[in-house]
Amino acid sequence: MIGSALDIFRLRQYFNVITRSREFADGIREDVGLLDDLRKAVVTLPFERSHREPNPFPRFTPLTAGRVANRRLALMATGGSGAMASVIGAARALEEASVRPAVISLCSGSAMFGFPIAAGRSAEQVARFALDLQPSDYIDIGWRRLAAAVPTAGRGFAGLLDGDRIEAAYRRLLGDIRLGEMPIPAYAPIWNVEHNRLDYLGPRTFPDMPVARAIRMAVALPLLIQPVEHVGQAWCDGGIVDIFPVHPVLDIEEPCDVAIAINGFYPPGFTGEDVSGWQNRSFSILYAASQVRTCQQVELARANLARLRATVDVAMIEPVPYEKVRGAGFYRQFLSSRDWPQFIRAGRTQTREALAHLRSGRRRTNAA
Repeated sequence: MIGSALDIFRLRQYFNVITRSREFADGIREDVGLLDDLRKAVVTLPFERSHREPNPFPRFTPLTAGRVANRRLALMATGGSGAMASVIGAARALEEASVRPAVISLCSGSAMFGFPIAAGRSAEQVARFALDLQPSDYIDIGWRRLAAAVPTAGRGFAGLLDGDRIEAAYRRLLGDIRLGEMPIPAYAPIWNVEHNRLDYLGPRTFPDMPVARAIRMAVALPLLIQPVEHVGQAWCDGGIVDIFPVHPVLDIEEPCDVAIAINGFYPPGFTGEDVSGWQNRSFSILYAASQVRTCQQVELARANLARLRATVDVAMIEPVPYEKVRGAGFYRQFLSSRDWPQFIRAGRTQTREALAHLRSGRRRTNAA
């Protein structure tokens, strides 16, 4: 029993729980708005239903794509909660350049905004849908499972939220369109609980799965959203392993010539978070533990980026400052959509800049 509890890989998961708890507690202490966002997500009073701006875009402004127009372009995105609304802005910029992605690679939060684009909805349609969502439209706490957790010793419990409302919301937008029917092939990583392996949702791998179900599965972050059952097994958000998936672009679909990559999860260029001086802080081990928690994921992201750059021309942009999704900010951007319009506009602006660099033949590695 003791040997099992002290297994090195289990210790890494203990660090994960501890550091996530610390980040959430720090967020509450530093920003009481987090608690208010959480309360509104659970119980939204009638007078609190906010009215979002219906269209976050300026007028449609055509952009000359030049040499990019005749090349196969991949639109790629990390996870990053609501910060990935920037994907909608990127899609709008591509529409203005009359460039249709050959493939879209998504992960976790970006699946919420990228799969509808792949399913044939315009950037403006997806923006209107996303900005009209209230937290109560997609957040459904599994009260019954929570109440049963103690008497059943937690059997079957793996997430606070059920996820039913997420799928229902996207069915209203997309109907029953299947992954294999999307005009643009799109993929997102999913993680199998039973066999601890990674797979990728998409038209060549799960063609008969409804897109709305795929979105729910792609965002089922362990401990937050209950896993989704498929073919008798449980599946979760694959971003816990592969936060920047290049496999669909390089290995599943036909090769591309150029890629626009959106980083909305790690510091610019997938650098690790700097915790210099951690030895001099109270509870030093917690800061070291935060590095242990992300070391494998961020290293894989760097390796994936290097592999992508060795194959195609890459324009990497970072429309949302890292501080917006750091720590408790990750949860705030999911619980509240108040900042989504500015994320959308930033995605459009930086993608237009990236297209200009690609058009001129210059490589762009980071946001200006």
